[in-house]
Amino acid sequence: MFKNRWVSAIAGGFLLLLLSGCSFLSDPKSLMQTPQLSSDKESLISVIKTELKGGQIIAPRDVDNTSSIRTPDLNNDGVKEAVVFYETPEEAVRIHGMILERKGDTWALKARFDGEGQVLETFSIQDMTGDGNLDIVAGFSSGDVELQKGLTVYTYNGSSVEKVLSLPYNHFMIDDLNQDGKPDITVVNLKRDQFATVTTYQYDKSSFKELSHLQLDDPVSEYYNAVSGNITPNLKGVILDASVGTHSAFSSIIVMKDGKLVNLLPSQDMTLKDYPIMSGDVDNDGILEVGMLEKPKGWEYITFEDIPWLFSYYQWDENKGLKFVMQQYMDMAGRFYFNFPKEWRGNVTIDTKSDKNEHLWFVKMDTNEVVAEIKFFSLSDWEHNKDDWQLLARDNDKIIGFLSHTDLKVNKGETEIKR
Repeated sequence: MFKNRWVSAIAGGFLLLLLSGCSFLSDPKSLMQTPQLSSDKESLISVIKTELKGGQIIAPRDVDNTSSIRTPDLNNDGVKEAVVFYETPEEAVRIHGMILERKGDTWALKARFDGEGQVLETFSIQDMTGDGNLDIVAGFSSGDVELQKGLTVYTYNGSSVEKVLSLPYNHFMIDDLNQDGKPDITVVNLKRDQFATVTTYQYDKSSFKELSHLQLDDPVSEYYNAVSGNITPNLKGVILDASVGTHSAFSSIIVMKDGKLVNLLPSQDMTLKDYPIMSGDVDNDGILEVGMLEKPKGWEYITFEDIPWLFSYYQWDENKGLKFVMQQYMDMAGRFYFNFPKEWRGNVTIDTKSDKNEHLWFVKMDTNEVVAEIKFFSLSDWEHNKDDWQLLARDNDKIIGFLSHTDLKVNKGETEIKR
C-alpha cells in the first residue's frame, strides 16, 4: 500500500507520458475519437481496425509509456512504420504484434509476429543491435505479479520479424553500463527469500552476449523498484530497492567496473529503512539518489505510526561513500511533499505536538522557533485563511495549506516546495 502512495506522490517528478515523436495514441478507447485526429492518423487507425480481424489493441501496463501505437522508421529507409500490439483472447497465442508501413496516403500491413504470455508489460523501440535500425523491446507476463516475466527483443528487416533475445526477468533496464557507446540490457531475476542474479547483456555481431553476472545473496521479498542511470558524473549503474520482512527495505547500488558488475553496498545495513522508499533522481541533477528514512529529533520515543518521517537522499561518492544531498518531508498518504532548504539539515525538526494529519510545526532545534507550518483545513475554514496561507495540496474535502515564518515560498526560488 505504501508503495502505491509513494508513486502517486512523486508521479510529477518521475513519470513522463510520451505522447509525441514516435507515439500518438495512449488509450485504445481513443480510437473512437477519430474526428480529432489528422487524416494520416485516421487512415492508420482505419487500416489497423481492418487488420485486427477480431482482435483488440492493447497498451502496455508500464506507466512510463502507455501508448498503444508507435510510428517510428524502424529500418531507417525514410519511410515510417507503425507498431501495434493486440490480443486475441480466444486463441492459444493471446498476444500478437503487427507492423504496418506508410504507403502514400495510406498504410499497408508488412508483418505479424507473436508475443508471449497474457499481459503486455512494457513496449519500447530503440536500436539494440547497433546496426542503425530500431528494434522492438517488449516485456510480457502471465498477469501474476508473483511470477517472473519474459523479455523479448525483435528485429525487423523490412518484410519479417525475428526474435533475437528472449529472457526471464523481474526487472530489466536498458542503459550503457560499460560506457562503450552501445546499449546494454541489465536483467534482474529474483528467487524470493533466497538470492537474486543481475546479468548484463549486449549485442555482439550476431547475438546477445553476457557481459557480466552478479549474484546477490540477501533474502529479498521483492525488488519494488529498479532504476538505472548515472551513479556519479562518471559512473553508470543500477539501484535496486528491495523489501524485506513486513515493512523494511534496503537498497543496492550496482555498477560495472573493468567489465565486471560490482555491488557498492554489500551490506543491507548501510541503507536499511523501516519503509520502502523509491530511489531515483530526486533533485533532477542527472545523478541517482538512494532514499533513507530519518526520525525527526524529539520523536525518538513516539509511537512508530505517529512519527512524521523525514526522507533523506544520498548520492554515491567514490571517495566518501554515501553522501547526503537533500531532505524532504513526505506525507505518507501521498498527498504532498516538499524539499527542505539546505540550511534546515540538522537545524530544523518537527515539533512533537504536531499531528501529521492535522497540523505540523517545523521548528528550530536550538530555540524551538517556528519556521513553517502545514495545516489541514475544511473548505469553509480555508476561505477564512487563504489570504495568509499558501495552497499546498487538496485532499477530498480538505485543503492543505503552507505558512512560512521566513522567506520560504511555495514554488518560488531555490526553496521550492515540490507538490
